[in-house]
Amino acid sequence: MKKLLLILFTLIGCSSYESYTIPDSKFTKITPEKRIALIGFLPYDYQLRKNRHGDEVRASATVDYEKSMKPLFLDGKDIELYTSKSGNSQITRDNCIDFVYAYINVVKDSGKDELRKFIDFELTPDISKTKCIVKSENVDFYILGIPGKPLNPWRDYDESFLGFFKSALSVLTFFIYPTKKVEPVNATFNVYDSKLNLIDKFDYKKQVIITTSWWFNLNLNNNKVSKDIAHSITQSQENITKEFSYDFNEKYRKK
Repeated sequence: MKKLLLILFTLIGCSSYESYTIPDSKFTKITPEKRIALIGFLPYDYQLRKNRHGDEVRASATVDYEKSMKPLFLDGKDIELYTSKSGNSQITRDNCIDFVYAYINVVKDSGKDELRKFIDFELTPDISKTKCIVKSENVDFYILGIPGKPLNPWRDYDESFLGFFKSALSVLTFFIYPTKKVEPVNATFNVYDSKLNLIDKFDYKKQVIITTSWWFNLNLNNNKVSKDIAHSITQSQENITKEFSYDFNEKYRKK
């Protein structure tokens, strides 16, 4: 049934993509009077390749350095503004290594340029020989932002029996009755203290709503609805970053 839906989406369906949004009240600068260094906050995509069975599988990740979301975290600054020439004696080698792997385990080698802004590191199979020195100063919080690439396929918006009935009705009416599916959009933000100890983690699991019908253009007068899923995913990730900015300040503004 799901394969049939996808084929029909391609052949006759027209889709619109509704981004995840937040209220304007959640995009407020609170100014916690803390020095907050931002690392990452760069969307990434996965390259796909085919295995020996002809199926597409995930290969490596590529960070998009042209679409930084750091400006959306209003009280933070790029880590480059806190770099120093010498190593930070308060940050242990183990904490440095843990931080590096927290990023490159997700975004792979494409994230190394971001880390090298303030970390001098050389990774080796023997971790006892790994070099890792943090070169930063005057930081109260380090925040590692990882806006996730949706890895799951489209799934039903409503997976109940009624939702299945609606999907079937959409196919039977050749999408005069719309079908709704969702594309997951996730983001993780790791919060570290001045010594690069992990003290908090914010996980966001949101979604782009995909509406398929012949009359989808009627939705496009809404600024959160687009014909381009890539645009909707980016807009959703930006809104998640704004929401995190608000949530972080609500929790830490008095600390």
